[in-house]
Amino acid sequence: MGKTKILCVADGGITVKMMEELSALEKFGAEITIVEDKDMYAMGPITDRMTLIEHKGIDAAPTCEALLENCADKDILVVHVASINKEVIEKAKHLKVAAVLRGGYENADVPLLTEKGVKLINAPWRSANAVADFTVGMMIAENKNIARSHHLIMEGKWCKKYDNQSYIHDMRKMTIGIIGYGYIGQRVRMRLQGFESRVIVHDPYADPKKFADQNVEFVSLDELLKQSDIVTLHLRLSEKTEHFIGKEELAKMKPTAYLVNTARAGLVDTKALAEALRDHVIGGAAIDVYDVEPLPMDHPYLKLSNITLTSHLAGTSCDTMMTSVEIGMEDLKRYLTGETMLNVRN
Repeated sequence: MGKTKILCVADGGITVKMMEELSALEKFGAEITIVEDKDMYAMGPITDRMTLIEHKGIDAAPTCEALLENCADKDILVVHVASINKEVIEKAKHLKVAAVLRGGYENADVPLLTEKGVKLINAPWRSANAVADFTVGMMIAENKNIARSHHLIMEGKWCKKYDNQSYIHDMRKMTIGIIGYGYIGQRVRMRLQGFESRVIVHDPYADPKKFADQNVEFVSLDELLKQSDIVTLHLRLSEKTEHFIGKEELAKMKPTAYLVNTARAGLVDTKALAEALRDHVIGGAAIDVYDVEPLPMDHPYLKLSNITLTSHLAGTSCDTMMTSVEIGMEDLKRYLTGETMLNVRN
């Protein structure tokens, strides 16, 4: 029986050295080839590429030439941000599995892969721990004015009174509403337990019975918005979740509540949020993702004193990329040994 040919496309995020870890699959009958997408040499271009694809679709991104030139005889393709698009799929006549080592898989043509009978897998929880850590940090930073105080001290100002002075609370006294209870939402809940916060959840796709031992209460969206001192978003962006939080939803929140978004910019109506913060409809916000990045200097968020802003950092961790490879390798090992892969997306 011939070897299963695997082509890996490294870049500035998942490096050649990291991809070389997949050589462990050779003991299960794999033949590993590694090429490099030199256009994606660092995290800046990588973030720009994924933002482009998320906003304009897979066809907006150029094909990785190294991938196209080496895919014809391969059974499995493993990429990070290189596009597995129509051009690549049509050339890879022997393709059986496509692995995208990211939480999302927008850089793969899912309908065409499905039509061709090619299984698509990803690394869904690769940055879940990093994002969960960051999310709780954003909650505390906004509530306790950590970033604002730092910024003012750097300007030579010693501020002891802030917009939220009358509603700065201990985390153990706060109700945290988690919208979306997947890999990240569940890890946020785990971290909040240590703060003794009350946690409520809204996720229409989750079965509450599966989480009966986690000390969380599943509620309607309206109830979550009304009860929460902090609302944190952990949904995937889709047509159904576009502007999931808009003017109507913000109006249902407490005037002292904070909104945290470390997920996707499109989940929130930016204009509505800026107006709600300006008019003190809600107490504050902590935002890591934006419709346009970098944030333009005339953006309405920059005129507000009740918002904490970070430059799309939530998933940043030295551990994230290697975790991606480990998740992908485990599923590919299952495939090579005749077991069912866990992270199939089509």
